[in-house]
Amino acid sequence: MKKVLLCFSLLLPVASVAATNFTRPGGTAEITEVGAGYIALFTCSAHFIMHRSVDDIMQIELVDLLPFNPPKPEIDEQRQLVRATDLQGRQAVAVFRKSMGCTLLPPNWREADAGNLPYVEFADAPDVSNIPFPNGNKVDLNPNPKQLAVLAKAFNSDAYGAGTVTLSTLVVKDGKLVGERYRPGFGIHQGYRTWSTAKSITASLIGIAVRDGILDIEESANIPQWQYFDDPRQKITLTHLLHMSSGLYSTGADTGAIYFGGQDVVSAITTTPLEAEPNTRWKYANADTLLLLHALRSTLQDDLRYLRYPYDELFHRIGMYDSRMETDHQGNFIGSSQMYTTARDLARFGLLYLNDGVWDGVRILPEGWTEFVVQPAPVHPREDGKQGYGAQFWLLDRLAGVPSGTYTTAGKKGQFVTVIPSHNMVVVRTGVDPNGKRWAQDKFIIDIIEAFD
Repeated sequence: MKKVLLCFSLLLPVASVAATNFTRPGGTAEITEVGAGYIALFTCSAHFIMHRSVDDIMQIELVDLLPFNPPKPEIDEQRQLVRATDLQGRQAVAVFRKSMGCTLLPPNWREADAGNLPYVEFADAPDVSNIPFPNGNKVDLNPNPKQLAVLAKAFNSDAYGAGTVTLSTLVVKDGKLVGERYRPGFGIHQGYRTWSTAKSITASLIGIAVRDGILDIEESANIPQWQYFDDPRQKITLTHLLHMSSGLYSTGADTGAIYFGGQDVVSAITTTPLEAEPNTRWKYANADTLLLLHALRSTLQDDLRYLRYPYDELFHRIGMYDSRMETDHQGNFIGSSQMYTTARDLARFGLLYLNDGVWDGVRILPEGWTEFVVQPAPVHPREDGKQGYGAQFWLLDRLAGVPSGTYTTAGKKGQFVTVIPSHNMVVVRTGVDPNGKRWAQDKFIIDIIEAFD
């Protein structure tokens, strides 16, 4: 590895404050308030990480904003940043760093402050083009007509949900890549935002810390802001957070101020009160996932190690070299959604789970972790015909026709990594399904099994 560089002067007051910072309880925000940040961040990540053109980005990543006719974002290739303006004249800037992906500058920073963003330098990814998948990218695909037909069907916008838009489909059977297809403009090195599939990846980082004795999921979450005056939030354990049963007030899946407004993670997730006793209520909440990462950072007490953690402990160990987990301006991973990766890297992640957390004979996840994440959350009981919830994974095996034991990641706009142990199979589908359109992953899985098993 090359020498590691780290900058954390951003933790000190910035001399060039020019505006009030964006802060909201729970990080809630309307898209109309953070539209410029949405445009800047998506454009920055898609262009600088995935090398996509601004015209394609406008048509794919920013499709939901097109009816509002937003101004075209400005890509500054020299400074590696994107400037965007919304229809109300609000401006936002997203800055790219090769190893860190893109980060929005908060409203009280100027472009000149971009040098204060945290930065870690990694060695360039190795050339794995001649190494067989999954450790590399060499594959020998030979799908039959039936298999080709079901892969093509996934790109029919009416086949698995009217109006859905597929970017990639990928099938791994018995450890081999046996089926793969991409929308034009995407490919083995050009992917998309994971959205909430990142939650499952965050859970895996917590599992790795458990393996090494850094964390104990049955203990109180190490949140420094709660360690005073018998704060009732000290009752919340990491297990409660993994199961989305913290009992905290939250805005659920609405954390737009963090994602697109430039609010720091910590001010949003540590300042909300309990609404219910921990482990008495299930509520899907981005904040619960973000608190897991905050607890990890607080326990490590080493910002450099924290920023390297996803790469050193997971991504680079299983060949996920095209993946970037992005941070806020204070170096907090936004691991509930903000990660860019590819279909093949997602398949590698799924294979890690299919193989009981072991990669090339080396245990990455602790023994028993793959069983733990699929145990139903205690306050989210199972019902036939409905998805269940485990520990940052969704359970599909109560849906008609889906094999027992099947579970999946799930991200907005249709990001799925589905593990089917009974068929020794991993299925990836990524998409940009417009708001209000829903991809039928259960029906797709049934068709894939019939074609590839």
